[in-house]
Amino acid sequence: MRFRRRGVYLLLLVAGAVVAGADDLPQDVLRLAQFKQKIRQDLARIPNYTCVETMQRFQRRRPSQSFNPVDTVRLEVSYVGGKELFSFPGARRFDDRDVSSFVSGGAVGNGTFSTDLNNLFGHDAVGFQSRGEQSLDGEGAVRYDFRVPQFLSWFTVRASGSAAIVPFKGSFWFDPATLDLLRLDISGEDLPAELRLTEASNSARYTRTHIGESAVLLPSRAELVLVESSGQSSRNLVEFSQCREYQTESTITFAPPPEPSGAPKPAIRDVELPAGLVVPLELETAIDSRKAAVGDPLRARILRDVRYGEHTLPKGAVLTGRIRRFERNPSAEQIAVGIEFTEVEWDAARARFFAALADIDNKLAGMPQLASSDPDGRGKVTVDQVQGVWLFYMKGARFRIAPGLHMVWRTLGLPPGPV
Repeated sequence: MRFRRRGVYLLLLVAGAVVAGADDLPQDVLRLAQFKQKIRQDLARIPNYTCVETMQRFQRRRPSQSFNPVDTVRLEVSYVGGKELFSFPGARRFDDRDVSSFVSGGAVGNGTFSTDLNNLFGHDAVGFQSRGEQSLDGEGAVRYDFRVPQFLSWFTVRASGSAAIVPFKGSFWFDPATLDLLRLDISGEDLPAELRLTEASNSARYTRTHIGESAVLLPSRAELVLVESSGQSSRNLVEFSQCREYQTESTITFAPPPEPSGAPKPAIRDVELPAGLVVPLELETAIDSRKAAVGDPLRARILRDVRYGEHTLPKGAVLTGRIRRFERNPSAEQIAVGIEFTEVEWDAARARFFAALADIDNKLAGMPQLASSDPDGRGKVTVDQVQGVWLFYMKGARFRIAPGLHMVWRTLGLPPGPV
């Protein structure tokens, strides 16, 4: 109750800041009102931008141990219709599905791109307490703390097969001169027993990013930490990069339309491939363990004509896909890799490609590093088999599959939903 009274009092002061005038208000209240006004202007612009989000995921079994790398995930993130939407880089659209559907288990989080900011600063439901001026990374900053009870919370934590909206506390820092947000920390409180967690926290840094002629406040990096009751911990280091603006432009002209140059391009027709086609292909993209990440694009070409009925999937048609799994198990020195191809294009046609691996190049099959399974179970990597994805294991800490790998895939018909 003490928190609620203090929070309401501060909110009333902030809401009346403009009416009362600067001379009648404490400095921390006036500064907070100015900051909230500016960040709301910044939040209104974020839906026009998208960034590549790279998650490096780490785990350790005990607090006395060091964190070991598990995998790296690359996704594109945007804020549309009040939601953070994700896709693999280069995909044609953003999908309205949870970020966890893009990865194979493990710790994953969202909200850093925009949701947390909108929920925290987009309205006046949360109270803030000034902590005065503090040094942040050697620079002057202003800090405010907050605590959000469960009935106002949006902080959802998923673990051990359960999910719960939990109360949380946190802090944020901003530059007193520019009023730019610098850092936001959030930490869950009163975590329910079924989650089997003792800590769930996220710390994000923000910076003004120059895109074209604009300077936009966007996240630059974040750190997510989950600590289980057993002592095992997960840590995600997230970087945001390649941010860009997307917009629609219209032009009005009274000049006569330009003469068409050459024949118009034929419209691309969508084709449905039947199940049971045997498709030989050659990989054109290297898979290097030092660089690879979940979400990285893959490309291949069909090696010979594949006929079905009166139609042909021609030699040279281009398949595109991506790495769907790349999970390290340091204790067993194994890397689980999953690849899939999702689309094939040729001439003026394209088709969704949903298939299972039927055979691989003899050269790769003879590699001492390759293992199709983990028979003794001691080094098993926690990855689920997914239909349409070739999952294999590479022994050791490093490997490289060069372009030119020959594979044979057998189509499964239409995929069950968005891939």
